[in-house]
Amino acid sequence: MEEDDPGYEAAFARQVKAGTDLLKYEAEVPARLEEPRRKVSAAVFFWSVGAHAAEAVLLGLAALLGWIGGGWAVLAVFQFVAVSALAVSGKKRQTGKHGDLRSAAGILAAVTVLVPLLVFDVLPGWLWLLPAFAWMAMFGFTLELSEAAKKAAR
Repeated sequence: MEEDDPGYEAAFARQVKAGTDLLKYEAEVPARLEEPRRKVSAAVFFWSVGAHAAEAVLLGLAALLGWIGGGWAVLAVFQFVAVSALAVSGKKRQTGKHGDLRSAAGILAAVTVLVPLLVFDVLPGWLWLLPAFAWMAMFGFTLELSEAAKKAAR
C-alpha cells in the first residue's frame, strides 16, 4: 500500500496496535508460565504458616493448663504475632520471587517441630539457637527489599 492511499493511515494504526499488543503479551508470558508454580509456593507457605500458628496456640494452651511454665505463653504470643507478620509479608511476594516462600515454609516447618521439643525439654536448651536463626532467616526470605536497600546490601 502506498503512503498516499486513503486507507494507509488506518492500516498503519492497526499495524502499530497489533505490534504493541504483541509486545505487551510477550512481556506477560513469563508471569503466566510461572503462575502455577507461584500458586503452589503460596499454598505451601500458607499451610506452613497455619501449622506454625496452630502450634503457637497449642503452646499457649499448654501454658494455661499448667503443662509447662506460664512464661512459655510469652513465646506463644511472640510466635503468633511473628507468624501473622510473616503471613502478611508472604502475600505481598511478587511473581519471580515465589521460590523464597518455599524456603521460608521449609524452615518454618522445621521450627514448628523444634519448638515443642525444646519447650518440653526433649532436646537440650542450647538448640534454641536453631529456631532463633530460623525465624530470622524466614523473615529474610519473605521481606521485599526496596531497590535502595538492595543496593545498600551489596
